[in-house]
Amino acid sequence: MKRKRKSHTRIRISIIIIAIILPSALAIWTARAETCAHYTPDYAKTDLLPILQKKTPSSADYEILLQQTGLARPGVEELYESSQQWKLLGLQDRFHAAAEVECRRDNLLARSERLTNFRELVYDGNPPQLQVASAGMTEAGTLSEFYFMPTVQTGDILITFNGHVFGWRSGHAAIVVDAEKRLTLEAIMPGFDSEICSLDDWQEYPGFALLRLKGASLEEREQIAAYAQKYLTGLPYSLTAFADSGGEGLRAVRRDSAGGAFPDADEKGSGDSADCPPPLSGTQCAHLVWYAYRQFGYDLDSDGGLIVTPYDLYRSDLLELVQLYGLNHD
Repeated sequence: MKRKRKSHTRIRISIIIIAIILPSALAIWTARAETCAHYTPDYAKTDLLPILQKKTPSSADYEILLQQTGLARPGVEELYESSQQWKLLGLQDRFHAAAEVECRRDNLLARSERLTNFRELVYDGNPPQLQVASAGMTEAGTLSEFYFMPTVQTGDILITFNGHVFGWRSGHAAIVVDAEKRLTLEAIMPGFDSEICSLDDWQEYPGFALLRLKGASLEEREQIAAYAQKYLTGLPYSLTAFADSGGEGLRAVRRDSAGGAFPDADEKGSGDSADCPPPLSGTQCAHLVWYAYRQFGYDLDSDGGLIVTPYDLYRSDLLELVQLYGLNHD
């Protein structure tokens, strides 16, 4: 009897110790994660006007612009082609500005961070038209024309790591379904169906990455986005949406002469079946993006695991970086 009592006493003591230590450990783990919500460059801003005056930047210039503005080469080239490289000045100011971050509780376990001063993170100095005019450039912009994501295109993929469960940064992902109207398709969280959201909401995230399918035409990426919007909107959020649920795709995929992937046409030759049922019973944010691209022959799951995460998409060799904000590129 004495041995049993001692054994029960030890069990009770162990339970009490775990009950005290575990919440404290989780709280510390969560607090440490929240210190990594936003990365502000630890190096100084440099004068970009000499680069902006060039007709074409050099390879070294592209690297400087990435480090100073967060805009990678594909985005920089697009601004130069449209004579809007002055927008890099605004991006530079926002990239280097101090961020005020608030952590919000989404549900019992999950939290996410948002910028509380995102409306102020445009310029901390002179309006760009004054700087551009002093540089002798012909294209001038105004504050009202500034946009935090100036080179986003339909079909692009958005990744943020500003969502976490205790100390594990689960993150979030979305696909841009209409860049002109600034619309995304997202599976937000359990209890909500996938839905069309505003791209402008992403300016509230303390950190994000804008990614694009390498070597694919805009037409192909628009087709992928259109497929996602039509067939993947309104799906229940499911934590059990695994990568093996998308294997061969809803419809067969063929390749055109340029290497693009397009769903085969139905019997009427329209390329779309009106009575085609929804392909999934549920999805989650990264799985939704992965599934849409998988139907066109692209597997964006970088580690080939059972579950697709935002980090898996972020590390995919099939995607190229277009823009980075609040994340350390190194």
